[in-house]
Amino acid sequence: MISNLVFTMTRAEMNWKIVRSVIPIIAMIFFVYYTKNLKTDYTEIDPILKTSAHDALWRFQMNEGEELLYNVIQVNGNVTKIDSSNFILHYKIICTPDKISNFLSYEGKKITIKGRCVNYNPITEELQLDHVIQIKN
Repeated sequence: MISNLVFTMTRAEMNWKIVRSVIPIIAMIFFVYYTKNLKTDYTEIDPILKTSAHDALWRFQMNEGEELLYNVIQVNGNVTKIDSSNFILHYKIICTPDKISNFLSYEGKKITIKGRCVNYNPITEELQLDHVIQIKN
């Protein structure tokens, strides 16, 4: 009796099982590809504040700079030091551009930059900006 109970699948049922198992893999590939392309282009965002380097530091020293964190600001001031991966504006604003080679010739010169305000350290009174680009006047 048991030999008479043979389960047979049609070609369409076999194909549907294969397709059904491949759909989650394809969905995961699209999800990973989409999330990798969600990087924000901070160079296209308008700054919420245009100010001098001294004023930007003063705002944080007076505890009025919290609304600037993680937003794009535009700052002008003198470049006081250039390092291998960042430069310092007005002795206290650490700027990390995407390409440091664009800023190598600006040491000691006045410059206007735009970047995302990342962190303020109240102990050292240093402000950190990333995605920094130069604004041409």
